[in-house]
Amino acid sequence: MDISILFEFFPFYRNHNTLTANPQEPYVWASVAGASRTAMTIRYSLLPYMYTLFHLAHNTGSNVMRALAWEFPNDPSLAAVDTQFLLGPALLITPVLAQGATTVNGVFPGTGGKGEVYYDWYTLTAQNISTPGANVTIDAPLGCIPVYVRGGYVIPTQEPAVVTRDARNNSWGVIAALSLEGTVSGNLYGDDGESVVQRNGTLFVEFTATRSSLYASPRGTYNDTNPLANITVLGAQNPVSNVTLNGVRINEGKVQYNGSNRALVVTGLNELTSGGGLDAGLGFEVGLKGIL
Repeated sequence: MDISILFEFFPFYRNHNTLTANPQEPYVWASVAGASRTAMTIRYSLLPYMYTLFHLAHNTGSNVMRALAWEFPNDPSLAAVDTQFLLGPALLITPVLAQGATTVNGVFPGTGGKGEVYYDWYTLTAQNISTPGANVTIDAPLGCIPVYVRGGYVIPTQEPAVVTRDARNNSWGVIAALSLEGTVSGNLYGDDGESVVQRNGTLFVEFTATRSSLYASPRGTYNDTNPLANITVLGAQNPVSNVTLNGVRINEGKVQYNGSNRALVVTGLNELTSGGGLDAGLGFEVGLKGIL
């Protein structure tokens, strides 16, 4: 089961079989079907992030799926790690490769001291790794692959749908995983998703953050009209009640801060961004005064 859902974090995702073999579609087994739905929901929400990675791979030669040693070339201990990988620079995937296992060992590159920080995708909690290069035992219930967001990066998301055509018309989301210094950066590439030659234009959005604001700066000619629905900030050290979007204060009922995992979630932004949350020439600034 874990192998089948692992592939949902690969650049290419497809189930192969032959006419004479036993059926192996996920829906054949109830447990696999449930786990696949969870993983596919994550994959489809990450399609904007993955699409951007492919764009950068085409234009700069960067890798979509990365060995840990590739991303951290100054750490020789990672050369032997072949059971984990990074999806782009921002997502650490640690699959379970032993049958029936409910834990898995893995490393968190660059951690220890004031280095990197990683947040659990499911709980949004920062991992407390005090020893650099430590091989840590990670809980991995059956059907759940450990996924971690690397601090310092912004991940653009989109509300998933059954097919990518419909997902492209859904609202945007932004996950900002703060570094230990309280900074983030990231980008988003967009186009019509269909044309080989982009006559309808392209869109490129750069995300940055200071200690009190998150910015999105788009450029290009592609007209994206999907609203921005939610923003999640990981590693928020303090509760923030006064959140603004382009100078407009967000209703406190739409701002939720969890003191246990230090995650700030802002929802219900659709009305304020109905003309296009990431459209070229618009962008946004989110005021988060006091978050650190």
